[in-house]
Amino acid sequence: MVDSGEIENLPLGDRLKKANHLARELSEHLRQAYLPKLMDLRGAAKIYDSEEVSDQQILDHTLAVLQAEEFTAELYARLRLYLDSIKAEMGPLLFTDEPSAQAMPAAPEIDVEDVLGE
Repeated sequence: MVDSGEIENLPLGDRLKKANHLARELSEHLRQAYLPKLMDLRGAAKIYDSEEVSDQQILDHTLAVLQAEEFTAELYARLRLYLDSIKAEMGPLLFTDEPSAQAMPAAPEIDVEDVLGE
């Protein structure tokens, strides 16, 4: 696994590219591996005939889902490191307490009762 110190040393562009890559990889893994394995387990668990679906088959499906879950958690943890690093660098630039000079003034509140009463 990548150390967060190594991530901080990468240029922001590289961190954004890597985060994008990890997000796509996570999405693809969920669609192509995790969800199909989960659906297989769900389908097997709904069959109550032990001659049609054995305990070993249920165990195999369960282990496959657990392995897919482990991989999902690892991918998410790596993605979260990159996203936290990006947020830490960009947060102070994007989310300042000072209102921007280009900010639009807030729209006046309209009281619905006043409008309906007219």
